[in-house]
Amino acid sequence: MIVLKLMGGLGNQLFQYAYGRSLATQLNTELVLDLDFLLDRTARENFVFRSFDLDLFDLKPYSLFDENRKRKFYKKSIFSSSPLVIKENGFQFSPITTKLKKGKVYLDGYWQSHKYFEKIAFDLRKELKFRIPLTEQQNILLEKIKQSTSVCVNFRRADFVTIQSAIATHGIPPMSYYYDALKIIKERLGHEITVYVFSDDIEWCQSNFETEETIHFVTHAEYKGDRFSAYLQLMKQCKHFIIPNSTFGWWAAWLSDYKDKIVITPKQWFLDPVLASQTQDLRPDSWLII
Repeated sequence: MIVLKLMGGLGNQLFQYAYGRSLATQLNTELVLDLDFLLDRTARENFVFRSFDLDLFDLKPYSLFDENRKRKFYKKSIFSSSPLVIKENGFQFSPITTKLKKGKVYLDGYWQSHKYFEKIAFDLRKELKFRIPLTEQQNILLEKIKQSTSVCVNFRRADFVTIQSAIATHGIPPMSYYYDALKIIKERLGHEITVYVFSDDIEWCQSNFETEETIHFVTHAEYKGDRFSAYLQLMKQCKHFIIPNSTFGWWAAWLSDYKDKIVITPKQWFLDPVLASQTQDLRPDSWLII
């Protein structure tokens, strides 16, 4: 049994699920999701409460860590091994050196590296199909994205600019990052591009971001969908990506199946210097860092 502690928003939950699914596949065992921390509404200072978002996808069967499974997981007997608790130590890729056997494993961490699930990457991309279909209006935009040399430009703001703990931990890329990234993509492609701007603060983008390229600001009322699931569907259909230090943008780029995609990410993923030193395994080798 693999028990997976879920925390954070959709992007974080996808990283956690991907690693849990990879280990469960490796051990041919049950994947169990622990939602206790995720759904706990005990007051916390400088904290953003999140919801369970993996139900946006048609995932393979999993179970929830209910009272019955908790008793089974923690029960000790001569016939049952003690649980192996694996707590993440930093954000760098740290493969499990302990030889895993069929037993009870509890995963506690964010697991933000594609290396944790490389062995199931092909199957994972097939599995992460969205449960909620796009509306007619969203599908019209989807076709425009597919038919153009589309560049997804994603701005992450929200708690990254309003909550002090997030500001100190993450920070946000300067506007120069986006313009430099656009210049690189234009130089590499050598022809006209169409920019699609996605953001949790699209009104701010409309007032602060401009380019000589054809640009579409993808607004929330028509295109966000349930818990931004339509947004993610639209983003991943773009051909090229300029993403911020955001796991949501990371997954949009990773899920894209365009074989010649250019993905540009900011060098500074964390403002916190300790965390910033642990991101060497965060991005696939083909992605650009500026």
